[in-house]
Amino acid sequence: MGRTKGATNKKSSIEPLCTSMTSGERVALLANLIVDKICDDHNNGYKLLHKIDGQRDESTTTTI
Repeated sequence: MGRTKGATNKKSSIEPLCTSMTSGERVALLANLIVDKICDDHNNGYKLLHKIDGQRDESTTTTI
């Protein structure tokens, strides 16, 4: 959908937090989100873990 005639680009006054984060802070944020998801799964009886484990394809898994 196009803009109306005379409309100008407007800069948003709110920027996402991740735009001002360093690489290390982004990695820490992702790690914390993963840990939170694992803790939630633990509290819910490992439903997500069992679902993921059930989808494992043994032909793509390598053993060392």
